[in-house]
Amino acid sequence: MSLGREIDHWGTNPSDLVDAALTAIESSFQDLLATDPAYWRTGQKKDLLERLEKLQAQQAALKLRVLAVAGGIAEEAGAKDASAWMRAELLVDTSAARSQIKLAAGVAKYDLVAAGLAEGVVSVDKARVIAKALDKIEADPVASAEDVVLAEKLLVGHATRLTANELRIVGNRILAEIDPARFEDAEAKALLAEEERAQQKTALRVWDNHDGTLRFDGYSRSRSGCGSSDWSRPTPNPANNSSSTKAPRCRPGNG
Repeated sequence: MSLGREIDHWGTNPSDLVDAALTAIESSFQDLLATDPAYWRTGQKKDLLERLEKLQAQQAALKLRVLAVAGGIAEEAGAKDASAWMRAELLVDTSAARSQIKLAAGVAKYDLVAAGLAEGVVSVDKARVIAKALDKIEADPVASAEDVVLAEKLLVGHATRLTANELRIVGNRILAEIDPARFEDAEAKALLAEEERAQQKTALRVWDNHDGTLRFDGYSRSRSGCGSSDWSRPTPNPANNSSSTKAPRCRPGNG
């Protein structure tokens, strides 16, 4: 006797489970949509909004799990990748499809983030913020694997009481929360190195032409876009005629 329709040969779930579950979800939503919220009690509206927020996170968790292993869909459809299939079949913009697939891969790397989504306590926006922060920590030469694990734990905990934007701010400073002495010192050194690089990109020379003018030559990265050609010109020497001295005018867009 064949059990081909009853048993999934990959050894996971009965083959009709997915269809049955989706059918039940669709039916439940249709029941809700058939009613008018205007006649609901205030408590019912509040309860629905709270539970839908959790359900949306759980729906995202399931979708991201599937997207993380969606390579076979593209292969079967003859598409370049899963994002191309989503663009062609689901009419999802390519950039949005790639963003979802990138998030799916990111969430798959971090167990606590994935679990938070599945439990509905971490929204998809917060999951994206956390995954981005953790990826940045992984790339930090000062941070260790233990720092990544601890940062994930802290950020998932913060996600239960912070908005996504607030979580992003915390994520940028989470290493300092883990080990203030070590990471604040590393941050200070990084800022100092950045200032030194900026100084190396700026130069200015001034000399007297002995004809009542001064000449400026150099370059500087400024908001107005000044370049060396804007400053390499004679300028009245204040020693000879202070009343007529004018700063050379910078023309935006040159340099």
